[in-house]
Amino acid sequence: MLLFQVLASTFAGAALAAPWSLEKQAVSSEVLGRLTLFAEYSAAAYCTSNLNSSGTRVSCAAGNCPAVESASTTTLDEFDEVLSFGDVAGFTAVDSTNKVIVVSFRGSRTLSTWLADLVFDQVNASSICVGCEVHSGFWGSWQTVASDVTAQVESAVARYPGFSVVFTGHSFGAAVATLGAAVLRHSGHKIELYTYGCPRVGNKALATFITAQSPNYRVTHTNDVVPKVPPRLFGFSHPSPEYWIRSGDSAAVSASDISVVEGIDSTAGNTGAAGASADAHAWYIVNIDKCSSTPTSVSRFCYASSETIIRLHCLAPLGVRT
Repeated sequence: MLLFQVLASTFAGAALAAPWSLEKQAVSSEVLGRLTLFAEYSAAAYCTSNLNSSGTRVSCAAGNCPAVESASTTTLDEFDEVLSFGDVAGFTAVDSTNKVIVVSFRGSRTLSTWLADLVFDQVNASSICVGCEVHSGFWGSWQTVASDVTAQVESAVARYPGFSVVFTGHSFGAAVATLGAAVLRHSGHKIELYTYGCPRVGNKALATFITAQSPNYRVTHTNDVVPKVPPRLFGFSHPSPEYWIRSGDSAAVSASDISVVEGIDSTAGNTGAAGASADAHAWYIVNIDKCSSTPTSVSRFCYASSETIIRLHCLAPLGVRT
């Protein structure tokens, strides 16, 4: 089944200035612990128990968020909005153990369909920053829940003084979390951002603006296909830094397995990794979409060069490993 093809000449990258990048090895055990905790919060957004029962503990029926389940948590708000581009779902929770207010956005439950429908158009985002443009679908998705999420965050901050605020998400949810954090930071809120397998969300001006906001923890895994799209050729850029997990699928992740790649629109890390894997998209320290009814690991993508030609096809039937 052909999902979509993006064809570009092999010399198209020459039209783009080669971004500066610097790769540092390893992170501290403290950073790994934070990356793990919020990977689990991102995983929890896939679990239906956290989308229809406000006022309860955050839980993962699939058993993939043990650190979250061991903490003292309560969901303050849960949402699930159905849109043509992608359902916007997630929750706002308070974690009294780690003294953090978490807004977690669910990723797409059907990666193949989401990638097939992914378009590369941008719309004006001057309300965030001068010269900024943003992916139209991601922007529309954030705007659907913006008022409610903002109100919940402001209420929670007032109710839990001294708690930090974290936006997090995986895949499509990571894109929505990125834009939500950018907007709330612009309005004066202090937001920490942890994303996993995030696609590019806008142009270089937006990436530069988000980079300057900080702290940002944009986590990628080997040659995960999703952070490779939409392509740089279409004017999309990633903010800095990138926390690139180099260990394989289903492998335990240690601090030494993570490289910190610095530089806006860097060509190192995930962008520089050969090929494009859907299986890599499912493993972010934990099996991050295990609660999903159609986890990404059941899909197989054939590919050519990840930056000059992206061909996502040969999708195996759901439930069949190939």
